[in-house]
Amino acid sequence: MKKLLLLLFCFSGIYSQNIKEITILHWNDFHARNEPYKVSKKDTATGEQVYYLVGGAGSMLGYINKFRTPETLVLNAGDDFQGTPISNFTRGGSQIDLMNLYNPDAFTVGNHEFDYSQYSLDSVLKFAKFDVLSANVWLNYRNSLLGKPYVVKEKGGVKFGIIGITLPELYEVTLPKNVENVTMLNTDSVIQAGIIELKKQECDVIVLLSHSGVDADKVYAEKFYADIDIIVGGHSHTPLYKPKRENGVFIVQAGSYARWLGKLDIKVDVDKDTVLSAYENLVETVMDSTIFDQPAANKVNDMISEYAPQLKRVIGKLETDWKPGYNVETNLGQFQADAFMQKTNSDIAFMNGGGIRKGLYKGDITEGDIWEISPFGNEMFVYNVSGKTLKQMIKNNIMIRLEKEKGGEGAETLNVSGLSYSYDSKKALDGNTDFLVSCNIGRADVQDDMVYKIVSNSFIYSQFKKFFGEVDEKVEGNSTGLIDRDLIIQTIEEMKNVNTVLEKRIVDVSK
Repeated sequence: MKKLLLLLFCFSGIYSQNIKEITILHWNDFHARNEPYKVSKKDTATGEQVYYLVGGAGSMLGYINKFRTPETLVLNAGDDFQGTPISNFTRGGSQIDLMNLYNPDAFTVGNHEFDYSQYSLDSVLKFAKFDVLSANVWLNYRNSLLGKPYVVKEKGGVKFGIIGITLPELYEVTLPKNVENVTMLNTDSVIQAGIIELKKQECDVIVLLSHSGVDADKVYAEKFYADIDIIVGGHSHTPLYKPKRENGVFIVQAGSYARWLGKLDIKVDVDKDTVLSAYENLVETVMDSTIFDQPAANKVNDMISEYAPQLKRVIGKLETDWKPGYNVETNLGQFQADAFMQKTNSDIAFMNGGGIRKGLYKGDITEGDIWEISPFGNEMFVYNVSGKTLKQMIKNNIMIRLEKEKGGEGAETLNVSGLSYSYDSKKALDGNTDFLVSCNIGRADVQDDMVYKIVSNSFIYSQFKKFFGEVDEKVEGNSTGLIDRDLIIQTIEEMKNVNTVLEKRIVDVSK
């Protein structure tokens, strides 16, 4: 009997572990989708599209409350601002008020939080009742970080250290005037500094709350796998239905627009400071009266009541669905480019796919729909270039996109109006510089010595090199004083019925 007891004691001594089970609830890229919205999926039995409501503040908070316990860590990975009119009208203040209801354990600042300027962001964050993180954004005018570099939270007997990272490429995706007094610190350095401090505080689990995108999160995992256990991500709008595991680091992300709430269930060996397992479930926030948080929905209704009559005004009828797209031509992108060209009497218009934030099903078009499709309120800029420079711009843009695609990145497409062109991607990737097959304005070839008037939004103009690379000619633009959203609304009101058919204006002849 003693031998048996000794064996049992030895067995338990070898294998006993201080195991804790914790849930991490997370979401990202909410983009002020404070009201429920319609989505669709194919019915497996009938093959027909089924439409239903998801998201909104009421559903989001309802689902958070459904799963939240004392053993739950709640994280928001950024870009809560920008996407609906109320965010614009309040310069992000509406989202801080709502996040105060959600009460996350930590929120990391995303790039779209800067859409109303660094000064506006700094002001509204003072009303946050939760921890705001951003280890790599330094505000020059107050000589300090925008947010905390990290925070420590204890949940269910597990000590979590959370480091917050804002998109390192902030300058490239934001209007320059909105980040003119910001310095981006070296991301690797601030992560390493955070790790050192959190290890001093004897954290069991280190979480990187990263608004950087899945590809960048993989790189972080490669560099810091020895210390970081989990990366909760945002920015790329990627729904990861199960965690990606890179060098033992669990990477999660919950899509966008609060269609899903990420629910990561982990087991932690506290004695060994190790995450033993991680199971992810993206919970679709389907409208459910038993879950819905009515006070949160009421708060949203109160916020928008002042603007509701204007936003619900019907301005036209859409006869075909408008579809957005980041890396392809779309009928919505072409419609906008056409409107810009016609309203400014230009020869050519460019519209970036990333500037279109949602699609629209056929039916009534309201003014609020256009605010959500084009929330940024960018000014329209015009600039004149020679035909020779125009072709140089197009070739550079093609190569920029091809190189990104080759590297596995998403390559933002510029929808065009007035212009059409074709190219041979195989030649381009093989190093043959003669890959531009055709370049036309209307039916006429672009002439090197002719001058063409281009119109684009202020983002494309301010990020000219990002889209068009280096060109020989100095390109100087002028603001028209017109706002993109206003031009689109005016165009729809004049057309009344909108039937936008996708045209093939950009052709890769090698495909």
